[in-house]
Amino acid sequence: MSESLLADAEPAESQSEKELKQLAKTRAMEIAEAGQTYAYMLDVWSKRHHGDKPLGKALLYSLGSQSVSNSQGIHVCTTGRGGYGKSDGIKKMGELVHPMFWKNRGVTPQTLYYSGPNMPDGIVIGLDDIVWNGDLGVTVKRITTDYQEGATRLTTVEMEGKEFQAAKRIAFWASCVDSQADEQIRDRFITYCVASGPDRSQEIIAHMQAEDMGDSKPQDDHLETLVCQYLTLDLKQKLFTVVIPFSNRIDFTGDPRAYNIFRDMIKSSAVFRYMKRKKDSEGRLIATIEDFENAKSLYVEIGGHDRDKYSDAEMNVLKAIVVNGGEATQAQIQEIAQLSAGRVSDILNGRGKENHGLLHKCKELIVEEGRPKKYRLDSSFDPTIKVSIELREPT
Repeated sequence: MSESLLADAEPAESQSEKELKQLAKTRAMEIAEAGQTYAYMLDVWSKRHHGDKPLGKALLYSLGSQSVSNSQGIHVCTTGRGGYGKSDGIKKMGELVHPMFWKNRGVTPQTLYYSGPNMPDGIVIGLDDIVWNGDLGVTVKRITTDYQEGATRLTTVEMEGKEFQAAKRIAFWASCVDSQADEQIRDRFITYCVASGPDRSQEIIAHMQAEDMGDSKPQDDHLETLVCQYLTLDLKQKLFTVVIPFSNRIDFTGDPRAYNIFRDMIKSSAVFRYMKRKKDSEGRLIATIEDFENAKSLYVEIGGHDRDKYSDAEMNVLKAIVVNGGEATQAQIQEIAQLSAGRVSDILNGRGKENHGLLHKCKELIVEEGRPKKYRLDSSFDPTIKVSIELREPT
C-alpha cells in the first residue's frame, strides 16, 4: 500500500484518535497485502446492513472499477419499496469510502460540473430517490458516457463561453422506486431490487433491536470504518490497466453490452487483489481465473444484466396482466396486484419529463385504446433472463 497514506495532513486531535488512525493504517496495509480488501469491506458492511449481500458486492465492484483505466464503469441502482433498505445499503457502504471520495447530499446537475476540487477523480456519488428523466438523470447519462475522460459542459459566464469538466471515473450509487431510466443508462447500472414483505420486515426489525442491545463497541466500529476508508484511499491512488488472458475462452450468453459489465467485473475483482496479481511486460495487471469465478458468482446471483431487466414492482404489474388472461384494464391491474391507481400509473408511464416506464421498457406490452384502455401482452413475452457463463478448457 502506498506510504503516502501515512503522510496525510491531519488536524489537531486527541492522542487516542491519532493512535487509532495509526492502527487503522497499519491494519489496512496488512489487509491489502493479503489481498483481502474486498472481503474485509464486505464483512464490515454486512454487519451494518442486514441482508442484501448481492447489493454490497455490486457496490464494491463499482468501487473497484474506478481504479481500472480500461473500464467503462460500473454503477449501481437499488429499487424497491421504501423502508426496506434500498437507501440504507448505499449509505452504509458510502460511510466506508474515504470522505474525500464520497458525496451523498446536495448533488445537482451544476455541482457535478462546477465543484472542481470538491469532486476529485474517482468520487462516488450517492443519489437518493432519483427521477431518471429529470435534469439530474440527464446529466448522469452524459457523465457515464464519458466515464474515463470526464464529461464536459459548455456554458456562458459573464458573456463569455466557458467549458467545465466533470471528474473522471465518477461512480453513481442510486436508489429509486423503479428502474425507469432509458436503455443507455441501464446498460451501465447493476440493478438490485431489495426484498420486501412480512418476513423481511421482521428480519430488519430484529437487526435494529440487536443494534439497540449495545453489544458492539463504538471504538471497534470506528476502527473498522477507518480501516475501510484507508483501504479505499489506497485504491484511489492506483489506476491499473487490466488484461484478461483467458477472455477468448469465455462462453457468454447475452448481448454485448451485458458482456461489457461482466468483463469490467472481472477487472474490478483483480484490482481489489492487486498485491496478489502479477503484471505483464507492459505493466498491466493480469486477471486470474479466481477473478472470473468471483465475477460469475455475483453476475448469476443478481440474475444477469439486461437493459430490459424488470424490478419486482414491474413484474407484479406484468404478472397481473398475465393472470388476467394476457390483457387487463388499469383497474384490473390495481385489484390483482394490490396497488394504488397512482402507483400503477407511475409503473406503466414512468415519472419525470419523458416516458420511461414499463410501456417504454417492455416492447411486448401493447396499449389498446378504448374506454376503458386495455394493456395487452404479446404472446412472445418472456420475462426470464437466461444466464449462462462458462470457461472452456485451454486447447
